[in-house]
Amino acid sequence: MNIRSISKKWAFLCIPLFLTIGILSTAQAQNATDVLRYSLEYPSYDPVTLVMPGIGSHTGYGAYQDNPASMAFAENGYMSFSLSSRYVDESATYLGNVSDFSDTQTSVGDLGFLYKFPTKRGSLVIGGGYSQSTDYNRAFSVNARNNESTLTDFYNSSFITDDLYFAAYDAFAIYDPTPGDDSYENTTSVFRAGRNYEGINQNMEVVERGQLGNYSAFIATEAMKNLYLGASIGFSSGTYTYERDFLESDPDNIYNNSANNTDIDDILSLDTIEATIQAFSAQLGLVYQPTEQFNIGVSYEFPSRLQVDETFNTEIITTFDNGDVAETEAPADFSYEVIRPQRLKGGLTYSNEGLTISALAEGVFYSQAEYDEEGISDYETDLNNTIESNFKDVVNFRGGLEYEMNNKFTPRVGYGYMPSPTRGFDSSRQFVSGGFSTEINQSMIFNLGLQYSFWDDESSLYDYEAPDGNIFAERATEEVGHLNVMAGIKIAL
Repeated sequence: MNIRSISKKWAFLCIPLFLTIGILSTAQAQNATDVLRYSLEYPSYDPVTLVMPGIGSHTGYGAYQDNPASMAFAENGYMSFSLSSRYVDESATYLGNVSDFSDTQTSVGDLGFLYKFPTKRGSLVIGGGYSQSTDYNRAFSVNARNNESTLTDFYNSSFITDDLYFAAYDAFAIYDPTPGDDSYENTTSVFRAGRNYEGINQNMEVVERGQLGNYSAFIATEAMKNLYLGASIGFSSGTYTYERDFLESDPDNIYNNSANNTDIDDILSLDTIEATIQAFSAQLGLVYQPTEQFNIGVSYEFPSRLQVDETFNTEIITTFDNGDVAETEAPADFSYEVIRPQRLKGGLTYSNEGLTISALAEGVFYSQAEYDEEGISDYETDLNNTIESNFKDVVNFRGGLEYEMNNKFTPRVGYGYMPSPTRGFDSSRQFVSGGFSTEINQSMIFNLGLQYSFWDDESSLYDYEAPDGNIFAERATEEVGHLNVMAGIKIAL
């Protein structure tokens, strides 16, 4: 393939010998979106607490994440197990075109036990196990013709690091049109080399998966008449995966090189991230029962420091019209920490003649979230300044209602609202939920919970640099629908 001189090819092959393999540009990896992703928490603790907040009374096993003191109201000890199946469907708009995409994932929702000590008065409860706290399921796609920019413009920008730049260069995504020039100062998008840009077809699919859960131990007791105290300590652990397939193609052969038939048919960029998340957590709570019908609950979750270890890679595969293929990649590893903000929850529960109503308000101080990498860097300082100025503190609301029709069947419904934690684009989320509990036998109960959430979102596909040095971004807007179905059993001890 006579596209570059042999000397330029060998010059590129020698360059990696003198480069230290580092991380990808922070523009590609760690940013405010990562901090927000790991700071968010959704009500998905178990099939019952998915619908009914556990702030003032015991609902399900995961209620300790709302308020550990509420576990003191459990009628007896039990073991709990459930599965969580999530389905996400997104409608994305990009350059005037609308595309739909979806994905599903199933995992353990909760697995734990609660033991209630026999006492002559009051209550003493301990327990431990695993309970899901949030998930990262997303999936969207775009399909459009872009007449203004190309992903290869991003690869040719000055703000990416050498490893990705040279990977794109070796895959012919960027090109130096000057014969005999080995300086790499005159490179441009391969679709702009020696001609006016005439647009390119773009197809992209993004799938995000994973979840975060708490392995916790808790204790709750009636410290004095009608005053219940509780505490939990835990280890948060989870995984996050990201895969983006971005295809740019020239189906009409506009970029034709008739001289040697080696023009590009398409360029496929595969971006992947695999991350593990770990942190220690602690929470305190109390419930005051002024009357037999009313419980008032308050809890406080301390800030936690999440350790995030990421492995990511960009693989670029270029296919030419003559069937030749050039393939390169730019792998990297990186570790950093996200300081999740403190949370303050308060609410009440009303119970009377089989009817239970529970309401919760949760203050989350997102402006206190932080990004922390090893050492001190200007990027870390700038990112934390961005978080402080663009993230805002919010108050989330959740409510639920259930009615015990008889000893064997209890239906429930719920609603939640989470205001947007960022300024500018409104990504507020609404949650509509429902479910029921039914007795299988005297020692076993089946629980089912369904939660449908919906919101608008905005994603940056890539940034690129204009000849005058200005930075622009290609963005897509999304309408997101997310269904979480949790089903499990509770076995009395």
